[in-house]
Parts: sequence; C-alpha cells; structure tokens
Amino acid sequence: MATPDTPVPSALTAAQAVALVLLRDGFTERSITRRTGIPGDLLYWLAATQGVTGRHGTVEGHRCHGAADTDPCDECSLAEAREQARTRARHRRTVGSLPRPLRRQAGARRQRATR
Repeated sequence: MATPDTPVPSALTAAQAVALVLLRDGFTERSITRRTGIPGDLLYWLAATQGVTGRHGTVEGHRCHGAADTDPCDECSLAEAREQARTRARHRRTVGSLPRPLRRQAGARRQRATR
C-alpha cells in the first residue's frame, strides 16, 4: 500500500493522530473510522509511515503488515483467515435466505466456480 512516490505527511492532523493511537490500543478499523473519519486505506498507510502497528493477532495487525510490505506474523495471518471464514459463512447464510429460484442460481454459480 505504501508507495515510494507518495509523499510522507510532515505533520499529522489531530484526527490522524487519534486514529493511530486508537489503532495501537487495539480498536477495530470500523470503530476508528466512525470516531475519527479516517478511512481504512489511509489509516494503514499512515500507520506504515509512522511505524505504528495494530495489535498482533488481529485483522488490523494483518493489514498493518500489508501496508508496511512485511510478512505477517502467524498470529495476524490466523486472524485474517478467521475473518475471511466469517465473511464466507455470512455469505452462505444470506444465500440460504434467498427465494428458491435464486438459491439454485447461486448454488450453480458456486459449483461452477469450484470446478
């Protein structure tokens, strides 16, 4: 995410500084965005440029590794895998709640995708 051609900010705004402190203290990306208005992409880019990381073993920690172009630690990789599994499970639940003809279409697409 952090690219060499993007300028590093010389001074942080109050919202950016608060967002970095919240990230370091273990708040989620959604909570930080709601409180400060700093979107996730900018949050992780700022964290990489300022050397701040989210807590290890969290999705935020995994994304901080990605923004800093470092290999994620085992704890952070497991957290990201759990989050992806939850997302897939939510998708399966929503497909199951569709009307029957649409459920069949979604099932056929899923079967074609796995082949």
